[in-house]
Order: sequence, then structure tokens, then C-alpha cells
Amino acid sequence: MLHEPEDFERRRHPRMQVRLPVRVQRLGETIEADIVDISEGGALIAAEDLPSGARVKLEIELAELGWHTLDAEVVRCDETELGQERVAARFARVATEGGRDAIRAFFEARIGSSAYEII
Repeated sequence: MLHEPEDFERRRHPRMQVRLPVRVQRLGETIEADIVDISEGGALIAAEDLPSGARVKLEIELAELGWHTLDAEVVRCDETELGQERVAARFARVATEGGRDAIRAFFEARIGSSAYEII
């Protein structure tokens, strides 16, 4: 069995550490939380009580770009060394392209389009 190096980067999209408000909607309930890490493909959310595999709707405030809604799936839940819960969510590809475009524009506004394309 082959093992990948521990530092092997498997992500398709560049990630940015942020602090963005998010409303997580699931089963008729809304949880207010913060995104701590975001990419065009998903987000890491400082939240708890979301089981792996759960389908959620994320309403994300992308600073001056305003609020955008994306469908997502919880892929894992972790606990930090300080005991804080983190939820990793992958954005659904179907019906969320407008949200992905907004995230791409958010990246470009912060790091420049050429830097975004190179990463």
C-alpha cells in the first residue's frame, strides 16, 4: 500500500483564512457561526452539532460582495487543540455556480487575479 507524504496538498482550490459570518440552515433550524477558512470548493466553519454527511445551506457574507447562498455537505467534524469544534463543508456543484463566482471574486479582490490563478 502506497502512502502519500504528510505534507501532500490534496485540495483543488486555494484556501484563505478569514473570519466571515455564516448562517447554516439545516432541518428548518439556523445556526449563526463564522467561517475561518474558505476556498472555491468549501469552507471550514467554527460550529458544532452538524453530523458528517448532513446537507446544509450556507448563507455567507462575503464582505462588500454581500450575502450569497450555497448548498453544501458536511464532510467532517473536528475538534481543535483548544477544544473548539470545526465543521468542514464542501459546496455542491449544482445550482451554486453564482456563489462560487462570488467566492472567486472575493479571492481576486483580496489577493489579485494573477495570484489567484497561480496558486
